[in-house]
Amino acid sequence: MTQMQTETTCSAGECPTVGVDAVSLDRFAAVDTGGTDLLIYDRNGENAWIQSDLYYSRETCI
Repeated sequence: MTQMQTETTCSAGECPTVGVDAVSLDRFAAVDTGGTDLLIYDRNGENAWIQSDLYYSRETCI
């Protein structure tokens, strides 16, 4: 399994995801498989993807 890695300057992995200093997540996309799974992939790496049957929508997390 290939792990996705983000390019970051946050050594502890605690980069902000909102605000002026937010890390851009534009390179990642999600695809609804039409079933119970969600596929998340890295647009810059065709072999970097994750498929899961457990996920939360953005609206649920806000």
